[in-house]
Amino acid sequence: MTPHINEIYLSVSGEGITAGVPTIFIRIAGCSLRCGATSDGRRLWCDTPYGLSPKAGTQLTIKEMQTTILELNPPAGAQVLITGGEPLEGSNRTLTQNLSNLYPKICLNPRHPFPRIETNGAEPLDNLKFMNFTMDYKLPGSGMEQHMHLDNFRILAQRNNPLDELKFVVRDKTDYNRTLELYKEYQFSLWTLYSPVADELDPKELAEWLKSSPIPGARLSLQIHKVLWGNQKGV
Repeated sequence: MTPHINEIYLSVSGEGITAGVPTIFIRIAGCSLRCGATSDGRRLWCDTPYGLSPKAGTQLTIKEMQTTILELNPPAGAQVLITGGEPLEGSNRTLTQNLSNLYPKICLNPRHPFPRIETNGAEPLDNLKFMNFTMDYKLPGSGMEQHMHLDNFRILAQRNNPLDELKFVVRDKTDYNRTLELYKEYQFSLWTLYSPVADELDPKELAEWLKSSPIPGARLSLQIHKVLWGNQKGV
């Protein structure tokens, strides 16, 4: 099946180590995870539910996508960020690699030489070139932890890329404590982003936990695009 593109637009990165950086977002449709919906009735929390269906968008050729990216690029060049949905799931993976192969032509800012890939942690990160990763590890509160590809911790360690980052979306103290268990087991040395589940965990409470974190790369990451524009698409 040919992947669908949900949207392509220029904005600023809302979170992570590149928060605030001018960024061209490429959202590929389709994700099989349903984060936040648990057996005890807690709600789905995905902040892009409109991109979950694999047909939620339009089929574009690589050339059409490249043209759109170049038309959107500002004078200094933008970071190119490929997200979803899930950009590494099924046929999306091939499209993401093909786009990343174009990095000399579409990544026009030398500080961001490769596309950043936002991935959900369920897909293996090996044998992928010309990419920086933001890997989201799904914690118990997501109801999706059983889908995590644990070998990704080894792959990220071998890459030793200072632009890679690990992301935890934290629902409660159980989730936070699970991140400490993962660190004890895998000793990851990445920038490690902590984001609270909106309307369920007070960011100030998460900040207090992080004050005593043993993880050297731990940092609070809030979604500044929601502060600026709320829950809007394409901003």
